[in-house]
Amino acid sequence: MTHPYGLRVGIGFDVAAHSRNLRDAQKNSWRALIARVDTVVDFVTLDDGFARSDGDGLDALLLANWIAARSSSTGIIAGAAINFLEPFHISTAVATLDFVSEGRAGLLVQQYGGTRASHARQATGRLNGFPATEPSALRHDAVDAVEVVRRLWDSWEEGAIIRDRESQRFLDGSKLHYINFQGSAFQVLGPSITPRPPQGQPVIATTYRHGENTSLASAADVVFLHNEGKDIAAAIETIRGADENRARAFIADIVIDAASKSVDDYAAQLGELGRLGVRAIRLLLSDPATQAAHVVDELIPALRARASVGPVASGTLRSRFGLPAAGNRYSNAA
Repeated sequence: MTHPYGLRVGIGFDVAAHSRNLRDAQKNSWRALIARVDTVVDFVTLDDGFARSDGDGLDALLLANWIAARSSSTGIIAGAAINFLEPFHISTAVATLDFVSEGRAGLLVQQYGGTRASHARQATGRLNGFPATEPSALRHDAVDAVEVVRRLWDSWEEGAIIRDRESQRFLDGSKLHYINFQGSAFQVLGPSITPRPPQGQPVIATTYRHGENTSLASAADVVFLHNEGKDIAAAIETIRGADENRARAFIADIVIDAASKSVDDYAAQLGELGRLGVRAIRLLLSDPATQAAHVVDELIPALRARASVGPVASGTLRSRFGLPAAGNRYSNAA
């Protein structure tokens, strides 16, 4: 499948890598960066650095809300360590981000493994409800957490807020719902404490690497394929086959490294990705401090001039990725 107007384009940022400076320097750096990319790319992703051995850095969800108030166009997909944070709080934070950004919000589900999972487990302490660090336990917990986040977004129907001063009724209780989730490791009653987000269901994204288990990718709306050119078509087919009923957008990761690559080379690569079923690309900068200006001011405009990437889209983040408007499981069941 090709896209006649070009692929959507975004940039991925590692929040911890940008958090080494003093507070004022960080603030100025992020303000300048978002001003530079706001009308150039369709989205940014913010990887959270929770439990990194060299320091956590800023909280990606908090940073995303700060950025949303200082941007007007770019979609913002904020990372969260899904296994080691409360899904209730993730849900409300992303819902708030969707309100602040007016429908440009997404959640980047980060699932840790190996040493990183062990460090995260130590950081949370021995609290009930957090999973063991075995891969199967982490996978099951992540899929459960995503389901809880989705249910909580649905727990307020449209029209739940009344604000009728005469009757002194501000909420229609019949349009708030318990989610009654009971998993093997935790349970959540609900409803959310935050109204239904503008998108209904903000975009849920995750990164898939060659050879990984597909359970989390099959539960996502957007899948970043970090396959470095390996079997992208096969990965797309495998993930789609796990849940054929879910609308899903696939985005290819392209690492921008020190080695120079011509615009023609990038254009050829994007053309092939489009034919494989990829809807967008995410540019990962190995050294954002030195590469951001080149990518934003030179590379992306050159690719746009060749129609390899499309103009920045308007509307919600869901619509930019070609996802359908989100229904509500509770109102639909009524």
